[in-house]
Amino acid sequence: MVLVHVLTEPYVHFLLSNQRNARSQMSRVEPDQNELEKNQARGEGASISRRALLAGTAAFAVGASASRALAGDHDHHHDDSAGNDALVRSAGDCGITGEICQAHCQAMLATGDTSLAACSASVNEMMAGCSALMQLAASNSKHLPAMAKLCSAILRDCKAACDKHSEHDECKACSKACAECIEECEKVAA
Repeated sequence: MVLVHVLTEPYVHFLLSNQRNARSQMSRVEPDQNELEKNQARGEGASISRRALLAGTAAFAVGASASRALAGDHDHHHDDSAGNDALVRSAGDCGITGEICQAHCQAMLATGDTSLAACSASVNEMMAGCSALMQLAASNSKHLPAMAKLCSAILRDCKAACDKHSEHDECKACSKACAECIEECEKVAA
């Protein structure tokens, strides 16, 4: 525990200083009161700039990391995932690969090429299934075996749709990710 504390303390100071920097960045990008009043008079209401939104998100993430690092020095062990780490990672990887494949399908559809329409629909279902699977696996839900069985079927459909378009790198990668997730699902499926 001493080693963790020694390593964690400088990290916490680093995170806290970054949090203060992010807050100061936010204060510099906030619109002044006169500008807000002018916008409200025109019926535009208060809007937030993209920069302010990003700075706020960064500040929140830094704060969350700092609080997690500070809470890291406790004497009990959490093992909620109960050995489902590989399934959580596989479902997450599959979802990310699906996002990339889905973006490619949408880009092709936007040009008028409808050959990937079925693939797009299948990937959309797969992403929804993998998201639920990942959450249930991470929390070691009693419903995980049933979800793994259902998700296996969804993954097989997605893989089959992507295999038809293996000339597209995105579809090929999605098919591979689906195959890997199917393997992990079969280990816990009911």
